[in-house]
Amino acid sequence: MSKEIENYFELKRVCRSAGLWYVGAFMIEFLMQQDKWSNPDTKNDFVEYMYRECGGTDSDINGTRVRVNSVIRIIESRRVEEALELVLAADDRKLGCSEAKENARATLERLRNGEIRY
Repeated sequence: MSKEIENYFELKRVCRSAGLWYVGAFMIEFLMQQDKWSNPDTKNDFVEYMYRECGGTDSDINGTRVRVNSVIRIIESRRVEEALELVLAADDRKLGCSEAKENARATLERLRNGEIRY
């Protein structure tokens, strides 16, 4: 397990490391594929998949690795709902990704009605 996020300010910093838009847009992907990133044998494949999925967001795979590790840290710290609330509260212009809020809202709804667990 990665180092636990201890407070709200650390959560905001970790969300910034991932990119708040990334947290909102892809949290559902992480929650649905936890078996892939939580297994040391398949984690690199998951990072490569996310790198391809974001097509050109990061100049190399190391940037995606930082994003992936940040989102994993949010999940392992049990701060998913708080992180998604940060996405929903973000200024749309600064967020820069219309899908981020839509996906965050849908993911929160699925978490709260018990469709998804982490």
